[in-house]
Amino acid sequence: MSKPKKSPRKHRRIVLKFGSAILTTNSRGLDLKQFARISAEVAALIRNGYQCVAVTSGAVAAGTSVLALRERPTDLATAQASAAIGQSKLMRAYEMAFGRYKLNVAQLLLTHSDLDSRRRRANAGNTLE
Repeated sequence: MSKPKKSPRKHRRIVLKFGSAILTTNSRGLDLKQFARISAEVAALIRNGYQCVAVTSGAVAAGTSVLALRERPTDLATAQASAAIGQSKLMRAYEMAFGRYKLNVAQLLLTHSDLDSRRRRANAGNTLE
């Protein structure tokens, strides 16, 4: 008797987390060599049939560098300003790195309330699909 074939999984999705410590240099600027390494590894996963979703930090650290602050801001207003400036730098670094592999990047910004609400959580899930 032959073994039943396993049906291939429809989706093979991997959620990846990239933190500030991995994405930035000691001077708090973005480490573009690290983005190149990450994009090469993720591109290989995608070529092998995986869907990849990244959760990323680094916006505040990138903005802190642009603003030439000596340390990470502790007050909310400066942290938000750093994040606002750094977010575009962060996404640009991802676009450049993944563009080498003809891969698009996008961002989905979520808050706790987006995940607390069943409807808003479903909307976020639909966006990822």
